[in-house]
Amino acid sequence: MNKTAVIYTCAHADPEVSNDRFSWLGDLIYDLKPDYVIDLGDGADMRSLNSYDTKYPTAIASQNYEKDINVYNDSQERIRHKFKKMKRKRPAFFGAEGNHENRIKKAVSYDPRLEGTKYGISFTHLQTKTWFDEYYEYKNSAPSVFTKDGVSYAHYIATGNYGTAMSGEHHAYSLIKKRHSSTTVGHSHRRNIYFKDDAFPNPSIGLVAGCFKGGQEGWAGQANLEWWKGVVIKRNINNGAYDPEFVSLDRLKTVYGTWQIILFRYN
Repeated sequence: MNKTAVIYTCAHADPEVSNDRFSWLGDLIYDLKPDYVIDLGDGADMRSLNSYDTKYPTAIASQNYEKDINVYNDSQERIRHKFKKMKRKRPAFFGAEGNHENRIKKAVSYDPRLEGTKYGISFTHLQTKTWFDEYYEYKNSAPSVFTKDGVSYAHYIATGNYGTAMSGEHHAYSLIKKRHSSTTVGHSHRRNIYFKDDAFPNPSIGLVAGCFKGGQEGWAGQANLEWWKGVVIKRNINNGAYDPEFVSLDRLKTVYGTWQIILFRYN
């Protein structure tokens, strides 16, 4: 039986940005009722543990580990809330650790004194066992690669002996060239797709799934204009082949955000 899945990545839940988009995503998932949902990582921004703002006090002032954790868990609750409210069985959720979630592990490795589930920092604060049926953490200092219905998934696919994230103008094509099978990644925030319909024994699709960010990044400059924000619906998944549909964040807001505003006004 061919399956349906919703794929999103790089949501970067941030205390400084509204989490409304996660409610819209939850509504989409509830209406679509896919077989499963895949979060390809960087769902938590963890700005408080970044190593880039240490020289900029104005940037540090707004950072807070507890707020980072709370906004991430709120985002996950919003996605699943309608299923809980309506007492309906939710689809399976599969998640992957991205480099932003990995900041927690890096911080502990740099200074083990910081670790603590109650008063320190801990990867368990992300509650991945609560939110996901299966969660794929980093392996050998790189994102894990896992497979569902003939499609390989990872936060990113590494290239070279030092594990640098694959990227470039022909990113999706490079995924097929390296792995010789359907592969879907996130990380770059860009959208790219490549079809290898004559691949044997099954067609192969390389997909870079954009991002689900709610705001722009000051550090990224013009690169903000290159990022595609939304989710991908995969229909008729069978042995690595599927029919992709791109649903932009703006479209989600129009369908679900506007409807929520109307309901609020009349309640």
